[in-house]
This record gives sequence, structure tokens and C-alpha cells, in this order.
Amino acid sequence: MKQHKDRRYERYEIADSMWAQNPGQRDIASLIGMTKGQLGAIVRDKERYIRRDTIDINGKLRNLTVPTGKLRMVHERLKFQLNKIKQPPYLCSPRKGVGQRDNAEMHVAGHQLLKLDIRQFYPKTMQEDIWRWAHYSLGIMDDVAGLFAKLAAIDGRMPFGSPISPVLTSLVHRGMFDKVYAICGSHGLKMSLWVDDLTISGAEVPGGAVTDIRQAIRAGGFQTHKIEYLMTARPTEITGVPIAKGRVLAPHAIHRRIKEGYEALKVAASDTERSNIIDKLLSALGSYRYHLGSSTPEGRLAADRMQSLRQRRAKMTIVAETPQTLSSIQAVTFGAPDTLPWD
Repeated sequence: MKQHKDRRYERYEIADSMWAQNPGQRDIASLIGMTKGQLGAIVRDKERYIRRDTIDINGKLRNLTVPTGKLRMVHERLKFQLNKIKQPPYLCSPRKGVGQRDNAEMHVAGHQLLKLDIRQFYPKTMQEDIWRWAHYSLGIMDDVAGLFAKLAAIDGRMPFGSPISPVLTSLVHRGMFDKVYAICGSHGLKMSLWVDDLTISGAEVPGGAVTDIRQAIRAGGFQTHKIEYLMTARPTEITGVPIAKGRVLAPHAIHRRIKEGYEALKVAASDTERSNIIDKLLSALGSYRYHLGSSTPEGRLAADRMQSLRQRRAKMTIVAETPQTLSSIQAVTFGAPDTLPWD
């Protein structure tokens, strides 16, 4: 897992945070740059600061409840403060500086994978759950926990569409995930969490461990679905990133972008078109290098190709600025790499 160099994030354990020091309503207000009265007014007029919408995500309709105006500002500032709490080692998202590749890399040494989703993770996290976490887990006074829960929840539940929801949901249900993590550890398994997607890996994921994990999640008030057992001998995707034979691979979409980019570059008719294609190729090659690793042979080769593209673009610009014919400008050739392993 990456180290968090930005000191604004993950400064202290939750027990050492301000949230565990029995803050009052004025303390909460001061933390986000407001007065107690201003927060009370926002709670009373909360309906003014909510936008509701419906979006299609992979064929599923999702109901959005998006905070706007003053409520949005409150959620952004609460998110910033909650992100200062140190996260457990299994959490990959929401987490500053940790990406999908990091999540996949945690499981490259495993032979068997178990992937499962938690059903209705945000909608089933109720305002009362937020209050209980603040009051019982952090020890915040009843009225202060109530104010916090009313500020965070929309329509009585964790809002799908608020910046505070990912980090707050992970904190509210940390007890449940800690139990799952302990179960995994007792069986010699690795676990990672990407929002509501759990990935568990090891030499073998025994059925008894799966039963205990699902029971712990049910005890936390949730159900699991989309349960998959996979083997890493063949390429397997974890949160969109493929792994196989002990390493992270680049997604096929990136291979396709590079291949199509070089093909387009061969037939480009103008410098402007070539320049735009090179920009896209540099982006795709950078993503490829990131996934394979900058120190791997493939990563170094991708870096060489990126440097070559930059030099050719610079040469193209110089040539274009000199009084030469169009035919001499078009004589600059762009060949696709011969040795990069595009699938």
C-alpha cells in the first residue's frame, strides 16, 4: 500500500482524533468554519439544498441525492476532516493516493480469488446508523451525534451522490469490515475493499471462511451478491485491472488505444491531427507503464516509446516552421512498436 505523503490526510488514529474527544455542537461547527446557529439553519432548511436525479449506471437506474449550496460545502468540509483519520490496511477506496491498480496488486500472489459485492451499501446505511456510530463508537453526546447525522444523511439514509458518503460509510461500518479482515487473517487470506466490493485471496479460499465472512456481513445488516471464485493462473480482473501469474497487467482497453493510436498516426494527414494523436498515445502509454510498473522491461520500453514520440513531435513542429514543402513534412514516419506485447 502506498504511503500517504500528503500530511493533510490520515494524520491520526480514530481514537486520537477530535471526533473521539466528545466534541460539542460548537466544536463541530468550528471545525467546518461555521457557527452552531448556521448549522442548525442548514438542518432546518436542508430541503432547499438537495437535488434529486436518476442516472443509468451499467444498465441500472440509480437515485441520486446530491447536496448543493451550503449543504454541499458542509459535506465537503466534513469529508476533508474525516479523511484525516487513518484507514485500515485493507481499505483501498475511498482513500487518497490509492488506485485500482493498488487494489489489484494486493492479490497478485494469490492462487484463488473470492469476489463479492455488498448489496445496497449506501441505501441501507441509515441516519440512525450514522448516529449510532457517532454516539456509541466515538462517544459523542446524543445531541451532537444527532446534529452530525442530520447533516450527513439525506432522506434518512446515506446519500448516493454526496462527497462525504464514501469515507463516512467506510467509518460507520468499519467494525463489520474489521471482523471480516480478522476472519481472513485467521485463514491466511488477504482482503481488500473497494467501496462495496470485497476481494479475498490466498492459496485457497476455504468454504468455512466464506461462510464466516458472509455471516459477519449479515450481522452488519447487509447481504452479499455477485459471488465469484476465480483462479489467477489465467488473467482475472479486479476492479477493472487484470492480474495473472503473479503480476498486474494492463487492461485490454489500453492495449487497444495504443494499437489504434499508432495505426491512426500512420495515415494522419496534417500536423494538427498528428499532434492530437500523439497526445492520446502518450496518455495511453503512460497508463500502460503505470499498470505494468515503471521498472519492468515493458515499463522501460513504454518510456522509450514515449520519449521517441515526444522527440518526433518536436521535430515535426520544427519542420513545420521551416519553409519546406508539404511532402517533406509528411515524410516524417511513425511506426508502431515492434516489441511491446499488445494483446
